[in-house]
Amino acid sequence: MSQGSRPDRVADQIRAEIARLLGREVHDPGIGFVTLTRVQISPDLQSARVFYTALGDDKTRANSGRALDRA
Repeated sequence: MSQGSRPDRVADQIRAEIARLLGREVHDPGIGFVTLTRVQISPDLQSARVFYTALGDDKTRANSGRALDRA
């Protein structure tokens, strides 16, 4: 899984920036309590996959997922 130190650093920076944006600039009430767990980035740094968890029942988690897609 380790692709070297640079992709890991970039992934950590992406996770931190998305967390900052969700906390301070995205004002969608549909986003519930969401925790960004991991960012997986390609070796060429061209694409990233963001993993998250959301607390609540099934409906609340589904609403959070849709709100994150909109954001």
